[in-house]
Amino acid sequence: MKKIEMRKLNIFLLASVLVLAILVPFRAYGAESVVIRSVNLTFSSEFGDQEILMPEIKTTVSGASISEVVWKRDLEKWKAGKNERVSVFLTSDHMVFADSYNRSECKITGAKFVSAKAVDNNTLEIKVDYVPVVKLGDTASAGWSDSNKTKAVWKKVEFATGYQVSLYGDDKLKKKISVSTNMADLSEYMDKNAVYYYEVKAFGFSADDRKYMKEGSYITSSDVILEYDGDTAGAWKGDTYKQEDGGVPTNSWKLILNDWYYFDGNGIRQTGWLLSGQRWYYLNPSDGKLTTGWQFINEKWYYLNPAGGEMMTGWIQPQPGVWYYMYEDGSMASNTNVGGNWVDAAGKWIS
Repeated sequence: MKKIEMRKLNIFLLASVLVLAILVPFRAYGAESVVIRSVNLTFSSEFGDQEILMPEIKTTVSGASISEVVWKRDLEKWKAGKNERVSVFLTSDHMVFADSYNRSECKITGAKFVSAKAVDNNTLEIKVDYVPVVKLGDTASAGWSDSNKTKAVWKKVEFATGYQVSLYGDDKLKKKISVSTNMADLSEYMDKNAVYYYEVKAFGFSADDRKYMKEGSYITSSDVILEYDGDTAGAWKGDTYKQEDGGVPTNSWKLILNDWYYFDGNGIRQTGWLLSGQRWYYLNPSDGKLTTGWQFINEKWYYLNPAGGEMMTGWIQPQPGVWYYMYEDGSMASNTNVGGNWVDAAGKWIS
């Protein structure tokens, strides 16, 4: 009989311990406290015209309200399509928050959930990554960077990560390309038997960028020669160049600190002879910089257009009254007869 009573007592004690284990965590909330089981935030974006606007943030949690919003960076430093971290604080006077909430318990609309943790019983901090949106503007000017009018260049558009260029020859569309810089070498699509111009508009270069950027309008090029600003805020990493926006140039020319470079499909700067479009260029073997003017390469002289860098062929006049003849491979003729015209050992035409 005593064994039965002892067994009953042990069972009772065990049950009491289990009940206490369940109840103890809630004692800090108070006997009358009601725990908020789920929370939510909604970020409403507005496409500002050439400017980034703050989103409207709301919650529908019953008994709770937004008491403070703290952004990690000032609005002036935001970039369209790039994450911006924000802490949103919810408070409640008569209800309490759990210690933390996972993604399913904290629903975020219009942004990305990071974490949700209680500061105290009545305050919850929700960390979120918001991606700003913007309507892109139009370029202020579009022209050419060389006298041959083969390299298109235009003024940058704020927030734009790419541009769409449509080349026209004799008013007919010849080629449409997308680039990530405000310059495009169009020589590959041009010949000498047409009058060319192009149209350019700003847009998001990647499909993901285009979710957050509304494209601008097409602007038609003029015959003006514009100076290409190039890139000054990126950094070299070996033979690749990391731009300010984190990307790397590929299959394109890039002006960096007033020097031109060409990068292949893997973002590696090229050296030596380069065929770009229908023209040859020579990039310094040691650092990849585009060379111009007279260059002595493999025991031969070449002349590279000072205005664009392309290799010259045929008769050229680098200075008034002084003529030279450059063969099809670009090398200079010397001490020989070219079509009845003699050139001396220095390559100058003498008769």
